[in-house]
Amino acid sequence: MSESPFSHKNFLCLWSSSLCAYGAMWIQAATLSWLAYDITGSSTMVGAILAVRVIPLLSLAPLSGVAADRYDRRRLLQSAQWLSAGSVFVFGVLLAFGLVQTWMLFAFTIILGAGNVIDRPSRHSTVFDVVPREIVPKAVAYNVMGNSSMRVLGPAIAGFLIAAIGAAGNFFIQGALYLASGLLAYLVIFPPKKPKETTISAWGELMEGFRYVARDRTTRMLMSITAIQYFLLVPVFNTLFPVYAKDIFKVGPEGLGLMFTFVGVGGVIGAATAGALMRYDRIGLIQTGAMLVYCAALVGIAFSPGFYVALAMCALAGAAEMVNSVNNQTMLQMSAPPEMRGRVVSLIQLNPALIASGSLIAGTLGDVIGAPGACIAVSAVSAFLILAMLFASPFLRSMRLSRYR
Repeated sequence: MSESPFSHKNFLCLWSSSLCAYGAMWIQAATLSWLAYDITGSSTMVGAILAVRVIPLLSLAPLSGVAADRYDRRRLLQSAQWLSAGSVFVFGVLLAFGLVQTWMLFAFTIILGAGNVIDRPSRHSTVFDVVPREIVPKAVAYNVMGNSSMRVLGPAIAGFLIAAIGAAGNFFIQGALYLASGLLAYLVIFPPKKPKETTISAWGELMEGFRYVARDRTTRMLMSITAIQYFLLVPVFNTLFPVYAKDIFKVGPEGLGLMFTFVGVGGVIGAATAGALMRYDRIGLIQTGAMLVYCAALVGIAFSPGFYVALAMCALAGAAEMVNSVNNQTMLQMSAPPEMRGRVVSLIQLNPALIASGSLIAGTLGDVIGAPGACIAVSAVSAFLILAMLFASPFLRSMRLSRYR
C-alpha cells in the first residue's frame, strides 16, 4: 500500500490550515451574496458585488506567484490570514450594529480578495516541498479536494449559520477560521529556499512566467477548460441560488442552505469519483465528460418541477464540478516545472476572478430572462464550447495523466 501524504506532519498541518482558509472564504462568499440580495433586492447588484473580486485577482495574482517563488512562504501565508481575519471581524462588528451600507460590501470584497491572492500560490506550491516526490500526485489531489469540497460545503454551512445566528455571527465564525488557518500554517516547517543561480529581477521572473504559459500547450488547454467552468457555470451557485431559494421555490435561507448542502453531498461523491478516475489515463476525456454532466445538471435545476428534484440536480452538479476541478488542477500543478511552480499555480487565482466576472453576467441574465432561463443559456453555451474543443483538438482527446507523473 502506498504511503499517505497525511503521515507527514507538515502536510497535515498545511492541509488543515488550507481547509480552514477555504472554509472561511466560501462561507463568506455565500453569506455575502445572501446579504447583498437581501439589502439590494437585485441579482444584478449581487453579481456586481461579487465581480469586484476581479480587481485584486487580476492586479495581484501574477505578482503573488513571483513572491511565492522568491520570498518566505510562511510570512506570506500568515500575513494573508491576519489581513483576512481582521477585515472579517471589523465587517462583522459593523453589520451587528446595523452600519453596513452597499459601498462597504464592495470594499470588503476587494480587501478579502487581496488576502486570498497573497495566500494561494504559496499554499499550493508548498505541497511539493513537504512530501516525497512519489506521493506528490496524491498530496496535490487532496489539496485540490479540500478547496473544492469547501467551495461546495462552505456555502451550505453559510445558509444554516445565517438562519441560526444571523449574518453578523456568521462573519465572526469566518474570522475564527482565518485565525486558525494562520496558527496552523505557523506549525509547518518550510524547507529553506535554494539560492538562485541567476540574478533575474522580479519583473523578469514575471515575464518569464507569462512566456512559459503562452508556449506550453498543456497549460493553455487546462486553462481553457477552466475558463468555461468558472466563467459560465460556477457563478450560477452564488448568484442565482439565492433567487431560486427566495423567489422561485420560496424556501428562504434554510432552503438556500439545503441547495448548497446537496451540492456539497455531490461534491463528496465527486471527490471519491475523481480519486478513482485518477487510475484512468485519458484525463482530457474525463474533463470533457464532467463538463457535459455539469451542464445537464444546471438545465435540470431550471426545469425542476419542485424543490426536491432541484436538490437532486444540485448534487449532480456538485459531483461533476468536483471531478473536473480535481483532475484539472492536479494536472496543472503536476505539469509545472519546479522552479516556476509558484507562477504557474498562481493561474488558479484566475478561477475566482472568472467567477466574479461571470457572476455579473449570470446576475444580469437572471434579471432579464429569469434564473431558469439564465441557467439554460450558460449551460448551452458551455456545452457547445467544450464539444467544439473536443472535436477540434487532438491534443485534448489524447491528453494523458501518465505524461506528468
